[in-house]
Amino acid sequence: MLASSMKDEAITLISCHLPNVRLRHNGFLKHATWAALLASGLFAYQLTRPPEIPFEKHTLDLGSSESAAIADINGDGRLDIVSGENWYEAPHWTKHHFRDILYTNYYIDDLSTLPLDVDRDGHIDLVTSGWFSKKLAWWKNPGRTGAPWSEHAIETSWPIEFTFLVDLDNDGKADEILPQFGDPKAPLAWYERGPGGLVKHEVSPRSYGHGIGVGDVNADGRNDILTPEGWLEAPANPRSGNWSFHPEWSFKALGFLYVADVNNDGRPDVISSMAHDYGIFWLENKGDGRWEKHIIDDSWSQPHAVTLVDFRGGHNIGLLTGKRYMAHNGEDPGAREPLGVYWYERLIGPQTKQVEWAKHVLDYGGRTGGGIQIP
Repeated sequence: MLASSMKDEAITLISCHLPNVRLRHNGFLKHATWAALLASGLFAYQLTRPPEIPFEKHTLDLGSSESAAIADINGDGRLDIVSGENWYEAPHWTKHHFRDILYTNYYIDDLSTLPLDVDRDGHIDLVTSGWFSKKLAWWKNPGRTGAPWSEHAIETSWPIEFTFLVDLDNDGKADEILPQFGDPKAPLAWYERGPGGLVKHEVSPRSYGHGIGVGDVNADGRNDILTPEGWLEAPANPRSGNWSFHPEWSFKALGFLYVADVNNDGRPDVISSMAHDYGIFWLENKGDGRWEKHIIDDSWSQPHAVTLVDFRGGHNIGLLTGKRYMAHNGEDPGAREPLGVYWYERLIGPQTKQVEWAKHVLDYGGRTGGGIQIP
């Protein structure tokens, strides 16, 4: 797993040797192969704490970046790593510089890096977004032609906090693009690949604040869009029709909002994090538009990126996250506290449905954090 680095952090691979490990991001499970070493954090558990999984950290580059991606860039069947201006070729992580990125205000202005074959030519391209450049763009992979990578703008009018690959056409594939524009006057929109390029679909004439997500909130079989101010209910045809807004909660700056049945009561719950403050939490769906907040951990700040994982291969809910480094250049609460990378494992009582979370510390006090994106 790549814990994407921030400013003066290192680009780091944290891996484990479990054959059936699964990684889930934006609601989708992917098989992953890992490698081995590190430790644990303890809560006062009522339920039995599971044994630790060993992890090992590999430092690929002492440079810095705001995001990272894992994909087969050169088509050799191996998963490579992309971070910042470079991609790292497996299995020896050979460094290839392929683009230049704006550096301004102490930020490398590439806040998302998403692997997607945009032009369907068989080569994995990269969708990127930036705050200061106000740009959503994609980089064309030239394949083995020897030509340079080329950038193609999608939007150039609004600052973008982050962007995700999601499933909004309900085909089971996370290949639609969902940016979170950083201006409330910007429309909430998603993009899909069409025969003539990317097609934009506007959901709302305005945006709803820092944080965005996708999942089936009302269990009708259609993926909805979640925001810090509530959720937008998907119509039968997500490309047209009205997305009904449900203002059922209100938060400040969040990361990605996931939908999952945390307590196994048959209702979809919500998992998210306070991107610029203390707190990872879940919202229990009490029915009739009522939600109860439960803290998972509020002992460290700036969990900007959270990815759903299943490290034990048993279809259990796990969260992989880490502290972002100086997200607002030191102005956030707890910004100068030590970096760390953690994963949280849901523990649930078979009869009572009591939910607890086991905290596992993968790295602490070093140069590795969670960044804006954990692929």
